[in-house]
Amino acid sequence: MISEQAAALDRAAPGAAPPCPTPRRAHRAPRASRALALALLGAGTAGGVLARADEPPRRAEVAAEPLEPAAARRERDVAYAAFRADFDAGRYSDALPHAERVVALSEALDAAGADLARALNNLGATQYRLGDFIAAEAAYGRALQLVEEQQGASSRRLLAPLQGLGLTYQAAGRHDAAAPLLERALAISRHADGLFNPQQRELLRPLVDSLVALGRWQDADREQLYDFRMSERQYGASDPRLLPALERLADWYSATGRNTQARAAWQRVLAISTDRRNSNLAAALAALRGIAETFRLDYQNGAEIVEENTQRAGQIGFHSDMGERDPFGRRVAPAGGEYRLESQGKDLLEAALKLAERAQPPAPRAVAAVLIDLGDWHLIAERPDRARPYLERAWSLLPDRASPAEGIAHPLGYPVQLLYRAPPAARRFRDQPIALVTEAAVIAEFTVTADGRVRDVQIVEGDASESQAAAFRTALGKAIYRPRFVDGQPVATEKVRLRETFRQMKR
Repeated sequence: MISEQAAALDRAAPGAAPPCPTPRRAHRAPRASRALALALLGAGTAGGVLARADEPPRRAEVAAEPLEPAAARRERDVAYAAFRADFDAGRYSDALPHAERVVALSEALDAAGADLARALNNLGATQYRLGDFIAAEAAYGRALQLVEEQQGASSRRLLAPLQGLGLTYQAAGRHDAAAPLLERALAISRHADGLFNPQQRELLRPLVDSLVALGRWQDADREQLYDFRMSERQYGASDPRLLPALERLADWYSATGRNTQARAAWQRVLAISTDRRNSNLAAALAALRGIAETFRLDYQNGAEIVEENTQRAGQIGFHSDMGERDPFGRRVAPAGGEYRLESQGKDLLEAALKLAERAQPPAPRAVAAVLIDLGDWHLIAERPDRARPYLERAWSLLPDRASPAEGIAHPLGYPVQLLYRAPPAARRFRDQPIALVTEAAVIAEFTVTADGRVRDVQIVEGDASESQAAAFRTALGKAIYRPRFVDGQPVATEKVRLRETFRQMKR
């Protein structure tokens, strides 16, 4: 049985093993029947055990005497121990009836008590892991209501049901419902545990995902930076423990088109990871590859941002005839200008290759990853003859097929898009929330040749206009892919598909 201190945390989010209601020393007791549990609850009441669609009807007609409180507590301890063992081992189907049993006994003992809220959090966590989001929503929602009624709207014990309910909505794609719950939980966490408490990371990262899905780019950016500042405050500006947060920040900048800031973040990673006191080969390789990637993205997207507009009201979604704007309202050079692939990126990858080759013990996967990057670089520079030796050598260093245990596909076993510039019409209004726009889509089917070029483009599905489909076909014809490899050699791949969307503002 877990300690009193662990129970006091009262955190039963989907990603964590939850605490037991009122932990106490476990005693063996005969396990009561399902019918007895229903008798304790009252069959058909709102507080009953949640039914699943794939379960047979439960027998509620069998009469049974309620357990005495002491016996019910012992039985609950036994059920919780069984639940916890199955949950921790990842046996969520086996854990479910035990979680339901703990709910039943907790409600029988005190239908308005804190133990029931904890038990419902446990049940919600299990249902979440099983993908039963409707049932998880009900369990977490009921726990949330109980805690609010018992302790008010700002209690720290609201964190578990708020987080669980928010992640359940997020997993079901309901980001509009998830974001307010995660924001509320974040506010409670900062008020209860301090503005920079590290526990809030469990809330920050899923919140950023939902904010991005909703098109709330500035809010997402604020929370992403908050996450980094929190780590910087916790560890210091040059501590190696800061590296994961710096890498996340660099990836965030790259994902939002701010390659200059991404390069600066990767430079910090490189400086920390190559300090003789903090030598970290993996981080140094990630930094060199990350900086090179920013140069590739510059080539993909055209010119760097040329005008800041961060103080302008309504910057999200602001457009003018002076050029397109990124999700943060900053004007960028119009597409179609001169694109230049900086050779500095290739030089950094060559330095990364030398570093990986000197690793002790040998790191063939790290060497292969950099070789693939170098092959990709030459492919987008339209030099497939130079790319091929790098990719062939990478193939020789990797297993013939990915390990099923790792769940990772072979990186050379399928075509990978390296360069695609969407038509200007497809880039409009991408920063707008989905609720404010209408979308038309088009799907193309094509062949990726052995040298990574796109051929035989055919439009096979979609409701976009003819002009939009034609623009997509033209843009796709200029795309570059890394070809699929078979037995160490690049081969053509037919029937590759790509989907493009075109947005218009609702009237």
